[in-house]
Amino acid sequence: MSGPHDVSVARTVLVGVTGGIAIYKSVELVRGLVKDGLRPLVVTTEAAQRFVMPLTFAAVSQAPVLDDQSAWQGSGGWFQHIEAARAASVMVVAPATANTLAKMATGIADNLLTATYLAFRGPVIVAPTMNWAMHQHDATQHNLRLLADRGVEVLPTEQGELACGEEGSGRMASPETIRLAVRRALAASARGPLAGKRVVVTSGGTRERIDAVRFIGNRSSGKMGRALADEAYLRGATVTLVTTQPPTGAAYDVVSVESAAEMAAAVGDAVRSADVLVMAAAVADFRPAVDERGKIERGERETLTLELVRTVDILASAARPGLYRVGFAAEAGPRLDRARAKKAAKGIDLLVFNDILAEGVGIGSDENEITMLTAEGEVHVPRTSKAACAHAVADQIEKGLAG
Repeated sequence: MSGPHDVSVARTVLVGVTGGIAIYKSVELVRGLVKDGLRPLVVTTEAAQRFVMPLTFAAVSQAPVLDDQSAWQGSGGWFQHIEAARAASVMVVAPATANTLAKMATGIADNLLTATYLAFRGPVIVAPTMNWAMHQHDATQHNLRLLADRGVEVLPTEQGELACGEEGSGRMASPETIRLAVRRALAASARGPLAGKRVVVTSGGTRERIDAVRFIGNRSSGKMGRALADEAYLRGATVTLVTTQPPTGAAYDVVSVESAAEMAAAVGDAVRSADVLVMAAAVADFRPAVDERGKIERGERETLTLELVRTVDILASAARPGLYRVGFAAEAGPRLDRARAKKAAKGIDLLVFNDILAEGVGIGSDENEITMLTAEGEVHVPRTSKAACAHAVADQIEKGLAG
């Protein structure tokens, strides 16, 4: 029987906070979960409280904070870890230090947070953070594999400058990335044909070297591809994003490339075990025939002639039985005729058309207006956010996968 309590549980997220310097991001995470319409229930360790007082989390979560001290106070305190575990649908540990990860992996329950983890029966997400050497240590990697094998979603750490001043992988995933993972976990019960599928998405515009300092490129922002990768991830797919854009925080694998040749190689590797390929990247059609290793000097030149040669057709070369392929056609004007011809020539399952001359949409914008060419006909999506466009494209992919 359902009731108000069940609705409350469905919107409640346990947020475990441990003693890492990245804890300041956890404050923003909790604030963001509230904005998402969720009810964060924060559980802190003693070490966490040395960095941020419980009052801070209570203020942003709009709820009391649970900790080792409160676990022994008031009626029912003996079972607070059980009560907390029953109160939520998803559990997140962020930051997840090497110490807490080790306890979770080995079943040590010496504080309220780790005891609650053992009692919790829903999806669990961890966002590791630590020095790069600690992160790469065999013991830490073993613990992360153990947790992943048990169904815990281990978010990838980010590369960059660490609190110790060193550079490396060990920064905690961004609050936005963690919120995306929470949304995915909450939507798990409603998963469709994309759940469990391997999806490769490309994004951004390629750069083709002219010389050591110049290149041929385009203005693609990669926003549409990123929105598609996020949407596939939310629907339970295992996502690989191959992109020319800086790898900002993502909850899935990101492969950074620059040229069409590099993208072709990365896509070729990724699609070997993939079910879906979405080619949203703006790949250069031509590249310079000669790549000058130095710099072309201006000198007395009045003109400069470059010989260009065709680049590889990544979408066509990736074709194989069982791979659902999605292409994009960015045309100058309402040239649906060219989009139809492109779909037929490439023999792809779905083609997404957009007019790059339409004002306020497309390249660099947060909005788009698209027409999807499917096996059954054409579906128009009026001007809306790229996230909404991605949702519509994913709906069509799921229809195609379902047969």
